[in-house]
Amino acid sequence: MFYRIFFTPTLAFALAFVGVFSVLFTPLDAGAQLPGEDSHIQLQFVMVPAKNARGLTESRAITSIYTVKYAEDVPTFCQKAPRVRETLIAFFNKYPLTIGPDRRLQLEGVGAKLVPHINRSMGKVMVTEAILLEGSKRLAKGAMSRLPFATTQGCGRVLEEYEQRMKELLNAREK
Repeated sequence: MFYRIFFTPTLAFALAFVGVFSVLFTPLDAGAQLPGEDSHIQLQFVMVPAKNARGLTESRAITSIYTVKYAEDVPTFCQKAPRVRETLIAFFNKYPLTIGPDRRLQLEGVGAKLVPHINRSMGKVMVTEAILLEGSKRLAKGAMSRLPFATTQGCGRVLEEYEQRMKELLNAREK
């Protein structure tokens, strides 16, 4: 009997209202506010070899997106982006992609095989996932923008912010 009086719809609504506002206005800890955790970095497309059903080699464009685990590794990754491109080209020259009967690249599982090679070329484990897309893609418009990794960042902006932070630190050290 007591629970019927205590849990009325009005009281339930009031408790839900208070719960939502307490979650909205509770400050997050500093670690959660760090930008760039599990950042997705998209590099420019690369032309790689692919073998068709007859064994002939063709050049195909692939767009690569990498998940960098820690925010402090993103500028280093972007500085070494040419090394990543070279690793991609060397990997696909050694293990060319295959073209299916529908004339599309078979990319399933290739990203997972590529990650150790990229981390080895970096000298440090930075990349946790590599996503490969056929063609030269931009993730800003259309159906691509609805994918989970659609909020990518290019290395140009990351390097500009990194250089600005370094200049600020050097100016603060000189003072």
